Amino acid sequence: MSVRSLCAGLLACAFGISSCISAGKEVLTELGVPTGGGEAQVMDRIQHGGYVLATLQFESAQARFLFPASPECFRVLQIPGRVNYTREGRVGDLVRGVTHCEAVGIASLEAWRDRTSRPLSSALPAGDEATFNPFYVDAGVILVRGSFPQATRIGWRPTDDVVAMLPRNPACDAVASAGAGKMAFWESGAPAFAISVGDNHCAITGLADPL
Repeated sequence: MSVRSLCAGLLACAFGISSCISAGKEVLTELGVPTGGGEAQVMDRIQHGGYVLATLQFESAQARFLFPASPECFRVLQIPGRVNYTREGRVGDLVRGVTHCEAVGIASLEAWRDRTSRPLSSALPAGDEATFNPFYVDAGVILVRGSFPQATRIGWRPTDDVVAMLPRNPACDAVASAGAGKMAFWESGAPAFAISVGDNHCAITGLADPL
């Protein structure tokens, strides 16, 4: 497993691997994900290209993650069904029987932002221009891949090769087609992130590793 997979999305990557892992555990705890892992109910799953967006119900909270659309993950993410969750990899590892499925991205970005201590603005990249290329479109989402400097606001690192999930609507269609736009971040409210191109404003609803 690479250092990038362990540390991306955690807040202390600049201070070493051990700090990175510790910060990630704190974030997941605040999101309601059990400290040492545990059982979760798979509430739903929707495939979008090479990814599966799934909602997991833990004892005290729900969390939405992105997983690879692999045979192993489909076996694990059965509905209805329960899985064992452990804090391994980028966000977590799901196990059903002897089959594993590792999460590669996060959704519900507002909840992630609200429970994450962010770095000082002086430590953030100076640029706020996102550049990207769409590579998958369906009736519900657009997936684009590129550079999203402001993603570090919620600890998502590195930011130079990221997959972003956008909702399918006319504004987002126009933004995705443009291939570049101003990326904005809000410390409260919804959305947490959006990309603007002219009068078109498109919310970002998920961030993930490229597969």
